[in-house]
Amino acid sequence: GLTYSTKVANWFPSFTIIIDAYHNDVIDKIVAHPTKNIFVWTMLNYGRVSVDGLDINVETSFKLHDKTTLSLGWNHSYQKALNITSKSDRNYRHQIPYTPRVSGSGRASLDTPWFQIAYTLIWSGHRYTGSQNYRVNRLEGYAEHGASVTKEFNIAKNKLSATVEVLNISGNNYEIVHNFPMPGRSARVTVSYSF
Repeated sequence: GLTYSTKVANWFPSFTIIIDAYHNDVIDKIVAHPTKNIFVWTMLNYGRVSVDGLDINVETSFKLHDKTTLSLGWNHSYQKALNITSKSDRNYRHQIPYTPRVSGSGRASLDTPWFQIAYTLIWSGHRYTGSQNYRVNRLEGYAEHGASVTKEFNIAKNKLSATVEVLNISGNNYEIVHNFPMPGRSARVTVSYSF
C-alpha cells in the first residue's frame, strides 16, 4: 500500500490518496447464494479462490470562505476473485458469484455556518448470480445517488440536529440480489438531541 497526504495551500488544506494492492489465496471460500426466498440462503464452498485487488481512495477539501468548506471523496475498487479449485470445473477461472469486478463510491459535502449539504454516489459493476459467468447469470451494475441537508441548533449547552435525506434520487429499481429489486426513491427525516 501507499499513502500520500499533503496541505497544498490555505484554501486547499488537505489532499490524501491511498492506494492498496493485494493478492489472496483462499482455501474453502464460503459464498452465500440466495434462493427463491430472500430469507433462505444456500452456502457453497469453493475449494480454492484467487483474489487480486486494487483499492484507490482520494480525499480532499477546499476552504471556500472563512467558515465554509467543500470536501470531496472518491473510492474505486477492482477485485478479480476467481474460482481456481479444479481445471476440470466448468466454472474454472470464473468470477465468484455476487462479487463485482469494479465498484466504488463518491461523496461531496459543503459545510457552512448555517447548514451542511451532502451528496453521495454508490456504484457497482455487473456481477454474476451463478457459479458460471454466462450472460444468463449476469446481474447488471447499478448506481445510487443520495443527497441530504443537515442543520444544527445550539440549545443552552446541548445540540439539536435535524437531517432531511433523499435516497435513490434517480428512482432506479436496481438489484443487489437477483429478483429482489431495491426500493425506489424515498425520503427520510432524522432528528437527534445531544445533551
